[in-house]
Amino acid sequence: MQWAWRDAVMNAESGRFERIPYELCVLISLREALRRREVYVQGAGRWRDPDEDLPGDFETNRDVHYAALSKPMDSTEFIADLKSRLTAGLDRLNTGLVEGTTGGVKITTRKGKTWVNVPKLEKLPEPKNLTALKAEVQRRWGTIDLLDIVKNTAFITDFPDLFTSVATREMLSKETLSKRLLLVLFALGNMGIRQMAATGEHGHTEAEMRHVRQTEAEQVLRRFIASR
Repeated sequence: MQWAWRDAVMNAESGRFERIPYELCVLISLREALRRREVYVQGAGRWRDPDEDLPGDFETNRDVHYAALSKPMDSTEFIADLKSRLTAGLDRLNTGLVEGTTGGVKITTRKGKTWVNVPKLEKLPEPKNLTALKAEVQRRWGTIDLLDIVKNTAFITDFPDLFTSVATREMLSKETLSKRLLLVLFALGNMGIRQMAATGEHGHTEAEMRHVRQTEAEQVLRRFIASR
């Protein structure tokens, strides 16, 4: 388990691991292992045994395939070349740090540990196609409230029904629960739950929305955050 997930899977009060978040972390680890080809699925297509990706005559014509990849057949030679290139790269970085030609990259310490500080990149100009798309949307429909888009999407797809509650029972009506869930999703992506509750235009308190987040939205949000 990655330490970054500890707060997500451990109950702060009891110190015990919660089963559902822990299982999600395991599935995420499995997904990453599949992507790295450390784990394969027997009989699968994309996630098949990596050995099946090799040409059928790889063993008999190994020298031909290595030559096509411009790689030495001797593993010691390959490792020595890799080490030399890595060393050369670190030497260039060290020289740049000493001479101040790294573009603002610095090696500092944070909480007693070595930290590489990289300055923020300047904002790139907006792509012309995106500017044109925004202008066309503005011309056709004018200014659209994001919350209205979320609400209409819910009406069309019924995606709030896919959120599974971790509570033992549900006392809220489907209409009330869906409304609070949409408010929570919108608030987490914009102003925050406290500010959303302060508007008072929807008739739901901060405590009610936080309860829905904990019982309905929390598990899906954790999966989304972990996948980014």
